[in-house]
Amino acid sequence: MSDMVEAWDAALMGYLVDREFDADKINRFSALCETVRREVDRPTRLAIAERLHRDAPSGDTVRLHSVLFMLTGDLYHYERILHYLLLGGDSVDPALMHYSYWCMSRQLFLGAATGDKAGSFVACDLYRFHEALVRLVARRWSLTPPVAVPGDGPIRRVAMVTNQFVNDRHQPTRDCFDFASRLQDEFGLDVAIINTNLLPARVENLFIPPMVAELVEEFDGVFAMEMFGRRVKVASFTDRAFSQAKLSAIVEAVDGYNPDLIVSFGGSNIVADLFAETGARPVVCIPTTSGLTISLAHILLGFDEQDYTVSIPDLYRAPFARRFRPFTFGYTLPPTRGDMGDPGFGDAPFVFAVVGTRLDEEATPDFLALVDDVLDRCPGALVAFAGRAPALPGRLASLRNGGRTRCLGHVVDIRALYRRCHAFLNPGRQGGGGGAGYALAEGVPVVTFAWGDAASVAGPAFTVPDRAAYIDRAAGLFADPDARRRAVDAARARFAEIGDRRRCAERLLAYGEEARALIRAGRGN
Repeated sequence: MSDMVEAWDAALMGYLVDREFDADKINRFSALCETVRREVDRPTRLAIAERLHRDAPSGDTVRLHSVLFMLTGDLYHYERILHYLLLGGDSVDPALMHYSYWCMSRQLFLGAATGDKAGSFVACDLYRFHEALVRLVARRWSLTPPVAVPGDGPIRRVAMVTNQFVNDRHQPTRDCFDFASRLQDEFGLDVAIINTNLLPARVENLFIPPMVAELVEEFDGVFAMEMFGRRVKVASFTDRAFSQAKLSAIVEAVDGYNPDLIVSFGGSNIVADLFAETGARPVVCIPTTSGLTISLAHILLGFDEQDYTVSIPDLYRAPFARRFRPFTFGYTLPPTRGDMGDPGFGDAPFVFAVVGTRLDEEATPDFLALVDDVLDRCPGALVAFAGRAPALPGRLASLRNGGRTRCLGHVVDIRALYRRCHAFLNPGRQGGGGGAGYALAEGVPVVTFAWGDAASVAGPAFTVPDRAAYIDRAAGLFADPDARRRAVDAARARFAEIGDRRRCAERLLAYGEEARALIRAGRGN
Protein backbone atom coordinates (compact mmCIF):
# COMPACT_ATOMS: atom_id res chain seq x y z
CA MET A 1 0.00 0.00 0.00
CA SER A 2 2.92 2.34 0.69
CA ASP A 3 3.93 2.51 -2.98
CA MET A 4 0.34 3.28 -4.00
CA VAL A 5 0.07 6.02 -1.38
CA GLU A 6 3.31 7.58 -2.57
CA ALA A 7 2.23 7.48 -6.22
CA TRP A 8 -1.15 9.09 -5.63
CA ASP A 9 0.38 11.57 -3.19
CA ALA A 10 2.92 12.67 -5.78
CA ALA A 11 0.27 13.03 -8.49
CA LEU A 12 -2.02 15.14 -6.30
CA MET A 13 0.81 17.16 -4.79
CA GLY A 14 1.84 18.29 -8.26
CA TYR A 15 -1.49 20.08 -8.60
CA LEU A 16 -1.50 21.40 -5.03
CA VAL A 17 1.83 23.23 -5.48
CA ASP A 18 1.06 24.47 -9.00
CA ARG A 19 0.38 28.20 -9.35
CA GLU A 20 -0.62 28.30 -13.02
CA PHE A 21 -4.13 27.06 -13.81
CA ASP A 22 -6.50 27.22 -16.75
CA ALA A 23 -9.85 25.48 -17.29
CA ASP A 24 -8.24 22.40 -18.82
CA LYS A 25 -5.84 21.94 -15.90
CA ILE A 26 -8.63 22.42 -13.35
CA ASN A 27 -10.63 19.71 -15.11
CA ARG A 28 -7.63 17.33 -15.14
CA PHE A 29 -7.05 17.97 -11.43
CA SER A 30 -10.72 17.35 -10.68
CA ALA A 31 -10.72 14.15 -12.77
CA LEU A 32 -7.67 12.85 -10.89
CA CYS A 33 -9.38 13.47 -7.53
CA GLU A 34 -12.53 11.76 -8.78
CA THR A 35 -10.52 8.74 -9.92
CA VAL A 36 -8.97 8.44 -6.46
CA ARG A 37 -12.39 8.80 -4.82
CA ARG A 38 -13.96 6.10 -7.00
CA GLU A 39 -11.15 3.59 -7.41
CA VAL A 40 -9.04 3.71 -4.24
CA ASP A 41 -10.21 2.00 -1.06
CA ARG A 42 -11.02 4.15 1.97
CA PRO A 43 -8.00 3.25 4.16
CA THR A 44 -5.64 4.14 1.31
CA ARG A 45 -7.50 7.40 0.62
CA LEU A 46 -7.22 8.34 4.30
CA ALA A 47 -3.48 7.63 4.21
CA ILE A 48 -3.07 9.79 1.10
CA ALA A 49 -5.07 12.58 2.73
CA GLU A 50 -2.95 12.43 5.88
CA ARG A 51 0.24 12.87 3.86
CA LEU A 52 -1.20 15.74 1.83
CA HIS A 53 -2.48 17.47 4.97
CA ARG A 54 0.98 17.25 6.47
CA ASP A 55 3.09 18.14 3.46
CA ALA A 56 1.02 20.33 1.11
CA PRO A 57 1.58 24.10 1.10
CA SER A 58 -0.91 26.04 3.20
CA GLY A 59 -1.26 29.04 0.91
CA ASP A 60 -4.59 27.98 -0.67
CA THR A 61 -7.03 26.83 1.99
CA VAL A 62 -9.91 26.35 -0.44
CA ARG A 63 -7.95 24.20 -2.87
CA LEU A 64 -6.29 21.99 -0.25
CA HIS A 65 -9.30 21.34 1.95
CA SER A 66 -11.70 20.78 -0.95
CA VAL A 67 -9.34 18.06 -2.19
CA LEU A 68 -9.01 16.56 1.30
CA PHE A 69 -12.81 16.44 1.53
CA MET A 70 -12.99 14.57 -1.78
CA LEU A 71 -10.58 11.98 -0.42
CA THR A 72 -12.16 11.57 3.00
CA GLY A 73 -15.76 12.89 3.00
CA ASP A 74 -14.85 14.54 6.33
CA LEU A 75 -16.80 17.78 6.85
CA TYR A 76 -13.98 19.10 9.01
CA HIS A 77 -12.40 20.22 5.75
CA TYR A 78 -15.47 22.17 4.65
CA GLU A 79 -15.61 23.75 8.10
CA ARG A 80 -12.04 24.94 7.55
CA ILE A 81 -13.03 26.55 4.23
CA LEU A 82 -16.11 28.25 5.70
CA HIS A 83 -14.24 29.59 8.72
CA TYR A 84 -11.35 30.80 6.55
CA LEU A 85 -13.74 32.78 4.36
CA LEU A 86 -15.79 34.13 7.27
CA LEU A 87 -12.69 35.28 9.15
CA GLY A 88 -11.78 37.39 6.11
CA GLY A 89 -14.78 39.60 6.88
CA ASP A 90 -15.49 42.38 4.41
CA SER A 91 -12.15 41.83 2.67
CA VAL A 92 -13.44 38.60 1.09
CA ASP A 93 -15.01 38.93 -2.35
CA PRO A 94 -18.70 37.90 -2.18
CA ALA A 95 -18.24 36.07 -5.49
CA LEU A 96 -15.61 33.83 -3.93
CA MET A 97 -17.89 33.04 -0.97
CA HIS A 98 -20.83 32.41 -3.28
CA TYR A 99 -18.86 30.05 -5.51
CA SER A 100 -17.46 28.07 -2.58
CA TYR A 101 -20.91 27.80 -1.03
CA TRP A 102 -22.43 26.24 -4.14
CA CYS A 103 -19.49 23.90 -4.77
CA MET A 104 -19.90 22.56 -1.23
CA SER A 105 -23.67 22.35 -1.53
CA ARG A 106 -23.39 20.27 -4.69
CA GLN A 107 -21.09 17.76 -3.01
CA LEU A 108 -23.46 17.50 -0.06
CA PHE A 109 -26.39 16.96 -2.45
CA LEU A 110 -24.44 14.17 -4.15
CA GLY A 111 -23.96 12.47 -0.77
CA ALA A 112 -20.18 12.86 -0.53
CA ALA A 113 -20.11 13.66 3.21
CA THR A 114 -19.47 10.96 5.80
CA GLY A 115 -19.24 10.87 9.57
CA ASP A 116 -21.12 12.36 12.50
CA LYS A 117 -20.68 16.02 11.54
CA ALA A 118 -23.34 15.68 8.82
CA GLY A 119 -26.09 15.86 11.46
CA SER A 120 -25.45 19.51 12.25
CA PHE A 121 -23.33 20.85 9.39
CA VAL A 122 -26.19 22.09 7.19
CA ALA A 123 -28.30 23.50 10.04
CA CYS A 124 -25.33 25.20 11.68
CA ASP A 125 -22.26 25.84 9.52
CA LEU A 126 -23.77 26.05 6.04
CA TYR A 127 -26.89 27.96 7.11
CA ARG A 128 -24.88 30.55 9.01
CA PHE A 129 -22.48 30.91 6.12
CA HIS A 130 -25.37 31.56 3.73
CA GLU A 131 -26.85 34.07 6.17
CA ALA A 132 -23.47 35.82 6.42
CA LEU A 133 -23.19 35.87 2.61
CA VAL A 134 -26.62 37.47 2.20
CA ARG A 135 -25.75 40.12 4.79
CA LEU A 136 -22.35 40.76 3.24
CA VAL A 137 -23.94 41.27 -0.19
CA ALA A 138 -26.49 43.68 1.30
CA ARG A 139 -23.80 45.62 3.17
CA ARG A 140 -20.90 45.65 0.70
CA TRP A 141 -23.01 46.20 -2.39
CA SER A 142 -25.67 48.46 -0.84
CA LEU A 143 -28.42 45.99 -1.71
CA THR A 144 -31.11 46.56 0.87
CA PRO A 145 -34.50 46.51 -0.90
CA PRO A 146 -36.90 49.26 0.22
CA VAL A 147 -39.67 48.14 2.54
CA ALA A 148 -42.98 48.00 0.68
CA VAL A 149 -46.29 48.72 2.39
CA PRO A 150 -48.47 45.58 2.05
CA GLY A 151 -51.47 46.28 -0.15
CA ASP A 152 -55.07 45.73 0.82
CA GLY A 153 -57.01 42.72 -0.36
CA PRO A 154 -55.73 39.29 -1.42
CA ILE A 155 -52.53 38.46 -3.27
CA ARG A 156 -52.72 39.69 -6.84
CA ARG A 157 -49.12 39.69 -8.07
CA VAL A 158 -46.46 37.04 -7.50
CA ALA A 159 -42.75 37.04 -8.34
CA MET A 160 -41.39 33.49 -8.53
CA VAL A 161 -37.63 33.81 -8.07
CA THR A 162 -35.47 30.88 -9.16
CA ASN A 163 -31.71 30.31 -9.27
CA GLN A 164 -31.89 28.39 -12.55
CA PHE A 165 -34.38 28.19 -15.40
CA VAL A 166 -33.17 26.11 -18.31
CA ASN A 167 -35.58 24.13 -20.52
CA ASP A 168 -38.44 21.65 -20.47
CA ARG A 169 -36.01 18.72 -20.05
CA HIS A 170 -34.89 20.09 -16.67
CA GLN A 171 -37.20 18.90 -13.88
CA PRO A 172 -36.89 21.98 -11.59
CA THR A 173 -37.54 24.25 -14.59
CA ARG A 174 -40.70 22.31 -15.47
CA ASP A 175 -41.87 22.47 -11.85
CA CYS A 176 -41.18 26.21 -11.54
CA PHE A 177 -43.06 26.90 -14.75
CA ASP A 178 -45.94 24.67 -13.68
CA PHE A 179 -46.41 26.43 -10.34
CA ALA A 180 -46.21 29.84 -12.04
CA SER A 181 -48.62 28.97 -14.85
CA ARG A 182 -51.14 27.46 -12.42
CA LEU A 183 -51.13 30.56 -10.22
CA GLN A 184 -51.66 32.63 -13.36
CA ASP A 185 -54.16 30.55 -15.35
CA GLU A 186 -56.14 28.79 -12.62
CA PHE A 187 -56.07 31.43 -9.88
CA GLY A 188 -56.10 34.59 -12.02
CA LEU A 189 -52.89 36.12 -10.63
CA ASP A 190 -50.28 38.29 -12.32
CA VAL A 191 -47.16 36.08 -12.19
CA ALA A 192 -43.60 36.56 -13.37
CA ILE A 193 -40.71 34.11 -13.19
CA ILE A 194 -37.48 35.87 -12.23
CA ASN A 195 -34.66 33.75 -13.63
CA THR A 196 -31.64 35.01 -11.71
CA ASN A 197 -29.12 32.47 -13.06
CA LEU A 198 -27.32 32.71 -9.73
CA LEU A 199 -25.86 29.24 -9.69
CA PRO A 200 -22.14 29.61 -10.47
CA ALA A 201 -21.68 30.26 -14.17
CA ARG A 202 -17.91 30.63 -14.08
CA VAL A 203 -15.01 29.44 -11.90
CA GLU A 204 -14.12 31.88 -9.11
CA ASN A 205 -11.43 29.93 -7.22
CA LEU A 206 -9.64 26.57 -7.20
CA PHE A 207 -12.36 24.65 -5.43
CA ILE A 208 -12.16 21.00 -6.45
CA PRO A 209 -14.36 19.76 -8.05
CA PRO A 210 -15.43 22.93 -9.84
CA MET A 211 -19.07 23.76 -10.43
CA VAL A 212 -20.28 25.64 -13.51
CA ALA A 213 -24.03 25.45 -14.02
CA GLU A 214 -25.87 25.48 -17.33
CA LEU A 215 -26.99 28.93 -18.44
CA VAL A 216 -29.14 29.51 -21.52
CA GLU A 217 -27.79 32.66 -23.19
CA GLU A 218 -30.92 33.00 -25.33
CA PHE A 219 -33.06 33.45 -22.18
CA ASP A 220 -32.13 37.09 -21.73
CA GLY A 221 -34.30 40.05 -20.83
CA VAL A 222 -38.08 39.99 -20.52
CA PHE A 223 -40.02 37.58 -22.72
CA ALA A 224 -42.98 35.19 -22.76
CA MET A 225 -41.98 31.57 -22.15
CA GLU A 226 -44.20 28.86 -23.58
CA MET A 227 -44.16 25.32 -22.26
CA PHE A 228 -46.73 22.52 -22.46
CA GLY A 229 -49.28 24.82 -24.09
CA ARG A 230 -49.06 27.55 -21.42
CA ARG A 231 -47.31 30.91 -21.40
CA VAL A 232 -45.74 32.89 -18.54
CA LYS A 233 -43.64 36.05 -18.60
CA VAL A 234 -40.02 35.64 -17.59
CA ALA A 235 -37.35 38.16 -16.66
CA SER A 236 -33.97 36.49 -17.15
CA PHE A 237 -30.46 37.73 -16.27
CA THR A 238 -27.61 36.06 -18.13
CA ASP A 239 -24.48 37.85 -16.95
CA ARG A 240 -22.16 35.06 -15.81
CA ALA A 241 -20.48 37.13 -13.11
CA PHE A 242 -21.82 37.15 -9.56
CA SER A 243 -21.46 40.90 -9.20
CA GLN A 244 -22.93 44.01 -7.67
CA ALA A 245 -24.23 45.11 -11.07
CA LYS A 246 -26.07 41.86 -11.70
CA LEU A 247 -27.58 41.61 -8.21
CA SER A 248 -28.62 45.27 -8.30
CA ALA A 249 -30.38 44.81 -11.63
CA ILE A 250 -32.30 41.77 -10.34
CA VAL A 251 -33.33 43.41 -7.07
CA GLU A 252 -34.50 46.52 -8.92
CA ALA A 253 -36.49 44.36 -11.36
CA VAL A 254 -38.25 42.50 -8.56
CA ASP A 255 -38.98 45.67 -6.65
CA GLY A 256 -40.20 47.40 -9.80
CA TYR A 257 -42.59 44.53 -10.49
CA ASN A 258 -44.10 45.34 -7.07
CA PRO A 259 -45.20 41.81 -6.09
CA ASP A 260 -47.54 41.15 -3.20
CA LEU A 261 -45.63 37.92 -2.61
CA ILE A 262 -42.18 36.61 -3.48
CA VAL A 263 -41.92 32.85 -3.90
CA SER A 264 -38.38 31.58 -3.50
CA PHE A 265 -38.40 28.55 -5.77
CA GLY A 266 -35.70 26.46 -4.13
CA GLY A 267 -33.38 27.24 -1.25
CA SER A 268 -30.16 29.30 -1.07
CA ASN A 269 -31.89 31.99 -3.11
CA ILE A 270 -29.94 35.16 -2.40
CA VAL A 271 -32.29 37.56 -4.18
CA ALA A 272 -35.38 36.31 -2.36
CA ASP A 273 -33.43 36.27 0.90
CA LEU A 274 -32.35 39.90 0.48
CA PHE A 275 -36.05 40.84 0.53
CA ALA A 276 -36.78 38.49 3.44
CA GLU A 277 -33.84 39.62 5.57
CA THR A 278 -35.13 43.20 5.81
CA GLY A 279 -38.82 42.33 5.74
CA ALA A 280 -39.11 44.34 2.53
CA ARG A 281 -41.71 41.96 1.09
CA PRO A 282 -43.25 38.67 2.24
CA VAL A 283 -41.28 35.63 1.07
CA VAL A 284 -42.31 31.97 1.03
CA CYS A 285 -39.78 29.28 0.07
CA ILE A 286 -40.76 26.12 -1.81
CA PRO A 287 -38.03 23.49 -1.42
CA THR A 288 -37.26 21.50 -4.55
CA THR A 289 -35.68 18.63 -2.63
CA SER A 290 -36.34 16.74 0.58
CA GLY A 291 -34.50 17.34 3.83
CA LEU A 292 -33.45 20.65 5.35
CA THR A 293 -33.65 23.68 3.05
CA ILE A 294 -31.45 26.74 3.61
CA SER A 295 -33.51 29.88 3.25
CA LEU A 296 -34.21 33.14 5.09
CA ALA A 297 -37.84 33.21 3.86
CA HIS A 298 -40.53 34.19 6.36
CA ILE A 299 -42.21 30.82 5.76
CA LEU A 300 -40.26 27.73 4.77
CA LEU A 301 -42.37 24.95 3.30
CA GLY A 302 -41.68 21.24 3.45
CA PHE A 303 -41.04 19.06 0.42
CA ASP A 304 -43.55 16.64 1.90
CA GLU A 305 -45.63 16.48 5.06
CA GLN A 306 -42.66 15.34 7.15
CA ASP A 307 -41.21 17.92 9.58
CA TYR A 308 -37.49 17.81 8.86
CA THR A 309 -36.77 20.28 11.66
CA VAL A 310 -37.35 17.66 14.36
CA SER A 311 -34.01 16.00 13.50
CA ILE A 312 -32.02 19.22 13.95
CA PRO A 313 -29.98 19.41 17.17
CA ASP A 314 -31.74 21.60 19.76
CA LEU A 315 -29.11 24.34 19.59
CA TYR A 316 -29.79 25.00 15.89
CA ARG A 317 -33.47 24.14 15.51
CA ALA A 318 -35.25 27.40 16.38
CA PRO A 319 -34.51 29.44 13.21
CA PHE A 320 -35.98 26.63 11.11
CA ALA A 321 -38.79 25.34 13.31
CA ARG A 322 -40.54 28.67 13.80
CA ARG A 323 -40.74 29.22 10.02
CA PHE A 324 -41.49 25.65 8.89
CA ARG A 325 -44.90 24.71 7.49
CA PRO A 326 -45.96 21.29 6.14
CA PHE A 327 -46.43 21.07 2.39
CA THR A 328 -46.40 18.59 -0.48
CA PHE A 329 -44.40 19.54 -3.57
CA GLY A 330 -46.68 17.58 -5.90
CA TYR A 331 -46.19 16.79 -9.57
CA THR A 332 -47.82 17.53 -12.89
CA LEU A 333 -47.35 14.82 -15.49
CA PRO A 334 -45.50 15.85 -18.66
CA PRO A 335 -47.23 15.29 -21.99
CA THR A 336 -46.78 11.92 -23.69
CA ARG A 337 -47.26 10.63 -27.20
CA GLY A 338 -47.88 7.16 -25.79
CA ASP A 339 -45.17 5.30 -27.72
CA MET A 340 -41.40 5.85 -27.86
CA GLY A 341 -40.63 3.38 -30.63
CA ASP A 342 -38.26 0.44 -30.13
CA PRO A 343 -35.90 1.07 -27.17
CA GLY A 344 -33.93 -2.09 -27.88
CA PHE A 345 -35.37 -4.30 -25.14
CA GLY A 346 -36.02 -7.22 -27.49
CA ASP A 347 -38.07 -9.96 -25.86
CA ALA A 348 -36.88 -9.29 -22.31
CA PRO A 349 -39.57 -10.50 -19.88
CA PHE A 350 -38.90 -7.75 -17.36
CA VAL A 351 -37.26 -4.32 -17.54
CA PHE A 352 -36.00 -2.29 -14.60
CA ALA A 353 -35.65 1.48 -15.16
CA VAL A 354 -32.96 3.73 -13.64
CA VAL A 355 -33.65 7.38 -14.46
CA GLY A 356 -31.76 10.59 -13.68
CA THR A 357 -29.94 13.63 -15.01
CA ARG A 358 -26.73 12.95 -13.03
CA LEU A 359 -26.27 9.21 -13.51
CA ASP A 360 -22.53 9.51 -14.08
CA GLU A 361 -22.29 10.67 -10.46
CA GLU A 362 -25.27 8.86 -8.93
CA ALA A 363 -24.74 5.43 -10.46
CA THR A 364 -21.85 4.77 -8.10
CA PRO A 365 -19.74 1.60 -8.08
CA ASP A 366 -21.80 0.39 -5.11
CA PHE A 367 -25.05 0.92 -6.99
CA LEU A 368 -23.78 -0.80 -10.13
CA ALA A 369 -22.71 -3.77 -7.98
CA LEU A 370 -26.26 -3.77 -6.60
CA VAL A 371 -27.66 -3.80 -10.15
CA ASP A 372 -25.42 -6.77 -10.96
CA ASP A 373 -26.76 -8.65 -7.94
CA VAL A 374 -30.37 -7.85 -8.86
CA LEU A 375 -29.82 -9.19 -12.39
CA ASP A 376 -28.28 -12.37 -10.96
CA ARG A 377 -31.63 -12.99 -9.25
CA CYS A 378 -33.74 -12.11 -12.32
CA PRO A 379 -32.85 -14.30 -15.32
CA GLY A 380 -33.49 -12.60 -18.65
CA ALA A 381 -34.34 -9.20 -17.13
CA LEU A 382 -32.78 -5.96 -18.37
CA VAL A 383 -31.88 -2.69 -16.62
CA ALA A 384 -32.42 0.44 -18.75
CA PHE A 385 -30.60 3.64 -17.78
CA ALA A 386 -32.32 6.81 -19.00
CA GLY A 387 -30.58 10.18 -18.84
CA ARG A 388 -27.46 11.71 -20.35
CA ALA A 389 -24.43 9.92 -18.86
CA PRO A 390 -21.43 9.82 -21.22
CA ALA A 391 -19.18 7.79 -18.90
CA LEU A 392 -21.77 5.21 -17.88
CA PRO A 393 -21.65 2.77 -20.86
CA GLY A 394 -17.98 2.03 -20.24
CA ARG A 395 -18.59 1.35 -16.57
CA LEU A 396 -21.57 -0.92 -17.31
CA ALA A 397 -19.46 -2.99 -19.70
CA SER A 398 -17.35 -4.22 -16.78
CA LEU A 399 -20.35 -5.70 -14.91
CA ARG A 400 -20.98 -9.47 -14.87
CA ASN A 401 -24.37 -8.72 -16.43
CA GLY A 402 -23.24 -5.77 -18.51
CA GLY A 403 -24.82 -7.31 -21.60
CA ARG A 404 -28.22 -7.02 -19.93
CA THR A 405 -28.02 -3.26 -19.44
CA ARG A 406 -29.05 -0.54 -21.85
CA CYS A 407 -27.98 3.13 -21.89
CA LEU A 408 -30.76 5.11 -23.58
CA GLY A 409 -29.38 8.62 -23.07
CA HIS A 410 -31.92 11.42 -22.76
CA VAL A 411 -35.46 10.14 -23.25
CA VAL A 412 -37.90 12.75 -24.52
CA ASP A 413 -41.06 10.88 -23.55
CA ILE A 414 -40.31 9.41 -20.12
CA ARG A 415 -43.88 8.24 -19.58
CA ALA A 416 -43.72 6.20 -22.79
CA LEU A 417 -40.54 4.58 -21.49
CA TYR A 418 -42.20 3.69 -18.19
CA ARG A 419 -44.97 1.92 -20.07
CA ARG A 420 -42.34 -0.52 -21.31
CA CYS A 421 -40.82 -1.03 -17.85
CA HIS A 422 -41.87 -3.07 -14.85
CA ALA A 423 -40.05 -1.50 -11.87
CA PHE A 424 -38.03 1.62 -11.04
CA LEU A 425 -34.68 1.15 -9.29
CA ASN A 426 -33.54 4.27 -7.42
CA PRO A 427 -29.86 4.76 -6.61
CA GLY A 428 -28.92 5.91 -3.13
CA ARG A 429 -29.17 9.66 -3.82
CA GLN A 430 -30.80 12.86 -2.66
CA GLY A 431 -32.66 13.57 -5.91
CA GLY A 432 -34.85 11.43 -8.14
CA GLY A 433 -38.24 12.70 -6.99
CA GLY A 434 -39.59 13.56 -10.42
CA GLY A 435 -38.47 10.27 -11.96
CA ALA A 436 -40.06 8.30 -9.13
CA GLY A 437 -43.27 10.36 -9.24
CA TYR A 438 -43.83 9.81 -12.96
CA ALA A 439 -43.07 6.10 -12.55
CA LEU A 440 -45.74 5.80 -9.86
CA ALA A 441 -48.25 7.58 -12.09
CA GLU A 442 -47.67 4.99 -14.81
CA GLY A 443 -48.09 2.14 -12.33
CA VAL A 444 -44.38 1.32 -12.13
CA PRO A 445 -43.42 0.21 -8.59
CA VAL A 446 -40.42 1.97 -7.04
CA VAL A 447 -37.59 0.29 -5.17
CA THR A 448 -35.64 2.79 -3.07
CA PHE A 449 -33.70 3.16 0.13
CA ALA A 450 -35.56 5.07 2.83
CA TRP A 451 -34.03 8.52 2.28
CA GLY A 452 -33.91 11.20 -0.40
CA ASP A 453 -36.49 12.68 -2.74
CA ALA A 454 -37.59 9.40 -4.30
CA ALA A 455 -38.34 7.96 -0.87
CA SER A 456 -40.33 11.06 0.06
CA VAL A 457 -42.37 10.81 -3.11
CA ALA A 458 -42.89 7.04 -3.10
CA GLY A 459 -43.69 6.74 0.60
CA PRO A 460 -42.95 3.97 3.12
CA ALA A 461 -44.59 1.18 1.11
CA PHE A 462 -41.84 1.40 -1.52
CA THR A 463 -38.77 1.90 0.69
CA VAL A 464 -36.37 -0.75 1.96
CA PRO A 465 -33.96 -0.59 4.91
CA ASP A 466 -30.80 -2.10 3.45
CA ARG A 467 -29.06 -3.66 0.47
CA ALA A 468 -30.33 -7.20 1.05
CA ALA A 469 -33.93 -5.99 1.29
CA TYR A 470 -33.43 -3.93 -1.90
CA ILE A 471 -32.39 -7.03 -3.86
CA ASP A 472 -35.20 -9.10 -2.36
CA ARG A 473 -37.81 -6.45 -3.25
CA ALA A 474 -36.60 -6.13 -6.85
CA ALA A 475 -36.35 -9.89 -7.28
CA GLY A 476 -39.80 -10.35 -5.74
CA LEU A 477 -41.39 -7.97 -8.24
CA PHE A 478 -39.73 -9.97 -11.02
CA ALA A 479 -40.69 -13.42 -9.73
CA ASP A 480 -44.17 -12.90 -8.26
CA PRO A 481 -46.80 -11.54 -10.70
CA ASP A 482 -49.39 -11.20 -7.93
CA ALA A 483 -47.02 -9.13 -5.79
CA ARG A 484 -46.27 -6.94 -8.77
CA ARG A 485 -49.96 -6.40 -9.55
CA ARG A 486 -50.54 -5.27 -5.97
CA ALA A 487 -47.52 -2.97 -6.23
CA VAL A 488 -48.84 -1.49 -9.50
CA ASP A 489 -52.14 -0.59 -7.82
CA ALA A 490 -50.30 0.85 -4.82
CA ALA A 491 -48.08 2.94 -7.12
CA ARG A 492 -51.03 4.57 -8.87
CA ALA A 493 -52.79 5.16 -5.55
CA ARG A 494 -49.67 6.82 -4.13
CA PHE A 495 -49.40 9.23 -7.06
CA ALA A 496 -53.08 10.13 -6.70
CA GLU A 497 -52.31 10.99 -3.07
CA ILE A 498 -49.21 13.16 -3.60
CA GLY A 499 -49.49 14.37 -7.18
CA ASP A 500 -52.23 17.02 -6.90
CA ARG A 501 -50.27 20.11 -7.97
CA ARG A 502 -53.40 22.31 -8.02
CA ARG A 503 -53.99 21.61 -4.34
CA CYS A 504 -50.32 22.44 -3.73
CA ALA A 505 -50.80 25.82 -5.40
CA GLU A 506 -53.82 26.53 -3.19
CA ARG A 507 -51.78 25.77 -0.10
CA LEU A 508 -48.94 27.95 -1.36
CA LEU A 509 -51.25 30.94 -1.66
CA ALA A 510 -52.64 30.33 1.83
CA TYR A 511 -49.11 30.35 3.21
CA GLY A 512 -48.43 33.48 1.18
CA GLU A 513 -51.28 35.23 2.97
CA GLU A 514 -49.83 34.09 6.29
CA ALA A 515 -46.45 35.57 5.32
CA ARG A 516 -48.15 38.87 4.47
CA ALA A 517 -49.85 38.84 7.89
CA LEU A 518 -46.47 38.31 9.55
CA ILE A 519 -45.05 41.30 7.69
CA ARG A 520 -48.03 43.47 8.65
CA ALA A 521 -47.55 42.45 12.28
CA GLY A 522 -43.91 43.46 12.06
CA ARG A 523 -42.63 40.01 12.97
CA GLY A 524 -40.93 38.88 9.77
CA ASN A 525 -38.10 36.53 10.74
